[in-house]
Amino acid sequence: MRSRQITQPHDRQAPATGPYSGPIPVVRVTNDAPGRPVVRAVKWPSVSEIAWGLASDRIAIMLAVALIVMTMLAAGPLHPVDNFLNELPRPYFDLLREPLIFWPDTVASRMVALPVLGVTAVQLAYWHRSWRPIVLGAVGVFGMMSFVSVIKLAISRGHAKNYDPEFFAGPGNVAFPSGHGANAILIYGLVLFLIIRFGAARPHVIRRLAFCIVGIALLQSTVSIYLHFHWFTDLVAGMIAGGFALRVTIRLDRMFPHGRTAEWWPWYGEGGRVTAER
Repeated sequence: MRSRQITQPHDRQAPATGPYSGPIPVVRVTNDAPGRPVVRAVKWPSVSEIAWGLASDRIAIMLAVALIVMTMLAAGPLHPVDNFLNELPRPYFDLLREPLIFWPDTVASRMVALPVLGVTAVQLAYWHRSWRPIVLGAVGVFGMMSFVSVIKLAISRGHAKNYDPEFFAGPGNVAFPSGHGANAILIYGLVLFLIIRFGAARPHVIRRLAFCIVGIALLQSTVSIYLHFHWFTDLVAGMIAGGFALRVTIRLDRMFPHGRTAEWWPWYGEGGRVTAER
């Protein structure tokens, strides 16, 4: 009869974990001890690992290809579509122009979207005692703005109010791609991603928020075309660029170890630790 092998607790070995194997455990010396947590050492990805991780992301590759294709189509093949939508009759244009500029058109502007992202990131950072939501929000917005600005300056497309959809119209022409379209996807998409990432809402609420983002993007596109602010292809390219920046931000979040930023959080009760030591 085979005897059952009994292992002691100290004989059990946990499986080896890689650098991206999930949350990094936070350990305190004693139960309910005040002060910052002790975070175990983790392996950070190298520059080459980050570059390969971004270059091998299928969704990011698909969005990059879609942006290139849309840019090529906007350079000529889709000019009839742009001109058709830009020359459609605008009923009540003089009456609706100012209300549309000051209300619906600002929903996807950074003036409105950034405070929403900022409040969400700060609240989640406070709840989870981690700088990660703030860092993700800052990196995503800065990366998107830089990316879109470079394309705008390189393409130099004239605004729809000039009725000329050609590229390389000279300095001061920065219609392509639409910054508002990129904001609608990237900034509000980051808000939704942070809520999902940190489990701040139930699934049915998340679905409704996703529908709201789609509604904001469609509303902003319709208003921009109506007001001659952008060509149709500007808006499509802007939303693709925002989606690309959002995907890169999500990929970066997955590549860096979780929990590391908790050590940076300053409000862990230093006064309580001093009192306890006394």
